[in-house]
Amino acid sequence: MAKAVILDASTGLDEAGLATLEKKLGLALPADYRSFLSQQNGGRPVPECFSFLDDDGPYSDSLVDWFLSVGTDDPSDLLDYCSMYVEDERVPSHMLPIAHDPFGNLILLSLSGDDAGAIYFWDHENEGDADYSNLNYIGKNLDHFLERLFSFQG
Repeated sequence: MAKAVILDASTGLDEAGLATLEKKLGLALPADYRSFLSQQNGGRPVPECFSFLDDDGPYSDSLVDWFLSVGTDDPSDLLDYCSMYVEDERVPSHMLPIAHDPFGNLILLSLSGDDAGAIYFWDHENEGDADYSNLNYIGKNLDHFLERLFSFQG
């Protein structure tokens, strides 16, 4: 399966920009996400849909509305999302918001621990403690996630 194409992205970050971001976050970024940010900054994927293991049944679907950007005037700014969700203790402190769906939910990237690099879905309607109780596993890393995106079949 081919990776998604990212449309409407800003210019990717250079090495200095990536290093600055990692310093602000206080954590190193996985290699595949560093590569992603160096090639595009934000944007929307085509195809955009994904499935995740859900507590209510075998699988649920959502879609990526927009990947978060760094250092742009875009309202989907990664550091703003970190402030709203990580610093305000709405998601675990080692999770990085990297995208959102059109319904106010987040796609998160684990930056440390046994699951470093893994991608999760966070549902704002089930918000509770900043732990794994409201996280649904999507994929083992960003590349895996991008390869598994599919088009909506209405």
